[in-house]
Amino acid sequence: MMDWSAFSLSIQLALSTLLVLLPIGLVSGRWLARTQFKGRTWIEAAILLPLVLPPTVMGYYLLVAVGGGSQVGQWLQSTFGITLTFNFAGLLLASVLFNIPFMLQPIQRAFESIPHNLNEAAQVSGLGSWAIFTKVELPFTQWENLA
Repeated sequence: MMDWSAFSLSIQLALSTLLVLLPIGLVSGRWLARTQFKGRTWIEAAILLPLVLPPTVMGYYLLVAVGGGSQVGQWLQSTFGITLTFNFAGLLLASVLFNIPFMLQPIQRAFESIPHNLNEAAQVSGLGSWAIFTKVELPFTQWENLA
């Protein structure tokens, strides 16, 4: 007989990670695709860090950063009663951090594929930023080229 608890936990983690990463990816990817600033290469390098570091190293640094012995971990415990080590919240945090480049980079490239003149035409037509995002940018991103 199969133990379904591991399968259930994996599905719950995958869906929770998606729900956390999708809005972060859309907002951050659009921002990185549309803005130029001095520290952009450093931010993009930091985003790619999970691809370069082995998962054990990332896990170790995450334990050091938010574990019970760290200032962040102690603050979370005393303020909110949250411990991130060896529970679902910590697992979700690790999954989000590890999967950021897999979500953010394709979304950024998709927004970069939109010609700037479409945004300018939408602004001239009187569309607000939310309408431009939902009616121009999302439909015109080339999602099929992401895979």
